Amino acid sequence: MLRASLPVHWDEELITSTKCTELEVAVDNAFFSRGNAVLAISDKLGAFLKENDNEGFDERELKQKCEDALDMVQTRACRVERKADDGIQWGPPLRLLAPIFDLINHASSKTTGRFMANAEFYLEGETLGDMQNAKLVVKAIKDMAQGEEVLIDYGDSARPAWKCLNSYGFVPIYDPKNDVTQDGTVENVAELWMNGLRFEVDPHSIPFDLVEVGKEQAMLDGDLAIETDIDDDTLSPAAVKAIAKRSSEAALHMLLMPDILDNENGDPYHSRSVQLAKELKKSQYNVLEAFTDNLKSIIS
Repeated sequence: MLRASLPVHWDEELITSTKCTELEVAVDNAFFSRGNAVLAISDKLGAFLKENDNEGFDERELKQKCEDALDMVQTRACRVERKADDGIQWGPPLRLLAPIFDLINHASSKTTGRFMANAEFYLEGETLGDMQNAKLVVKAIKDMAQGEEVLIDYGDSARPAWKCLNSYGFVPIYDPKNDVTQDGTVENVAELWMNGLRFEVDPHSIPFDLVEVGKEQAMLDGDLAIETDIDDDTLSPAAVKAIAKRSSEAALHMLLMPDILDNENGDPYHSRSVQLAKELKKSQYNVLEAFTDNLKSIIS
């Protein structure tokens, strides 16, 4: 079932159904890099088996086991920052695979509201170039009730939602109505095409280039004077109206677009992939809906 959860193993039709260009590009890049990794690992394992008189192994089965092993490491390993006591990062992040810890689920630490992380993790006792006394620590960051599930933030590899799906095989719950923390972290984005240009939008901000396109569209619609300075970064009500209209249309199109159907034989692996594709599309719809509502609130 893990294989069915990772888009790198999906067919092109299913990936396209998510309406996420970034995911398509990431899968294309991962496909070739993983293929090279599997080939290198299976060749070395095959050579080892031959040297130890294990001639009867199946090469296809060996490559499949290598694929499965990579899937397991990819989805279970965590990315840990290496920081000194003053908080300054002094080395590249580590990818760690720790028993028990790898079973802790993800939630966001970058918003206030529902689905928040209640714990954090970090390395303790590491010195420069010496991991002998290092420990992976999980620490509560808020009071928890007895029996409450421990949730940690997986970090940048889990946001936006398409990246989490590509990395870990699940679509996180990011409520676009939650307020972001002071660092302005963008939890989730959606793809918005307007006048032939592609933008990534989130519920709490408007890309500057999209403002310019909104002004151009407002002129075409007759809602903005032709002599308006496009380069002026003032957010006019007419531009907001044009962007909100396009965003609303994109959200409606995404909502009405038919999903990929399960195959007739009821394959549970295919059903899992289809369900995740639907969840990602719904996640992007929620972003577009919240983005549109916030735009409308500006001009109401």
